[in-house]
This record gives sequence, C-alpha cells and structure tokens, in this order.
Amino acid sequence: MTIHRETLELPFRPEDLFDLASDVGRYPEFIGWIQSLKLLDQDEDASGLRCRAEVTVGFKGFRETFVTDVDARRKDMAIDVSLVRGPFRKLRNTWRFAPSATGSRVDFLIEFEFRNFVLQALADANKTYAVRRVSDAFVKEAARRYAGATA
Repeated sequence: MTIHRETLELPFRPEDLFDLASDVGRYPEFIGWIQSLKLLDQDEDASGLRCRAEVTVGFKGFRETFVTDVDARRKDMAIDVSLVRGPFRKLRNTWRFAPSATGSRVDFLIEFEFRNFVLQALADANKTYAVRRVSDAFVKEAARRYAGATA
C-alpha cells in the first residue's frame, strides 16, 4: 500500500482552493497525464458536488482507466474520493482546506494499491515525483485562476 500525506500553505482563500479541487471535469486541462476524464454522473448544488468520474491516465508507457466517486462538501471544506472500479485494490484520496495566517492550509492524503505488482512497483518508485507533479499542477492552476485574489 502506498500512502502519501502532504500539507501545503498557499496564499489563496480556502473557498477558492476547494472550488479548484472540486472542479473535477477540468483536471485534464492542467494535470498532464490525465488523458481523458468523463463525468458519468453529477449532482451539484450550493452544498457541494457529488459525482462519478471515469479517468484515463498515462504514465511511462502505462495507460489505465478507473472510476471514482467524488464527494465535495463545501460546509466542511472537504473532498473525499473513493474507488468504484479499476486497476486498484484500494484507492482513497482526501482534501481538507482551512484558513491560515498566510491564506490556506491544504491537507492532502492519497492511499492506493494496484492489483498488478508491476504497476505497484512503478508507482512506489515514482510516488514522490508523481505526487509533486500533481501538487505543482494545482498550485500553478490556483495562481492562474486566482491571481490578484487576496486570502
């Protein structure tokens, strides 16, 4: 099982970062290895977003498709992602957003285990690189979307 936790301090409002992370349909625009993403079901209102997404990712010659459920709750400033089906034995991802002295604190957790030993070994060997690329993509997209917005 691969587990990665990360806390970021960012100069943006927690509400804006929540909006960015819950804007699942736009992930392919700024996360390079997402080859396609299709929202299979979506229910959005003032309280947040619940959706099911089919995602195809490609990395170092591998291509995999999986389906997740996303539960983004605005009042909690929390997003939980869980596996529906795909090449994983387990997949869980959480985001938590809170105000901080400099803007926002973002707590990110991902836990996963591939069914395929080779994919798991590849993921373990590249975990830090992969998570850093995703985190950098979110920070860059936040700066692009919210430049000039004050926390």
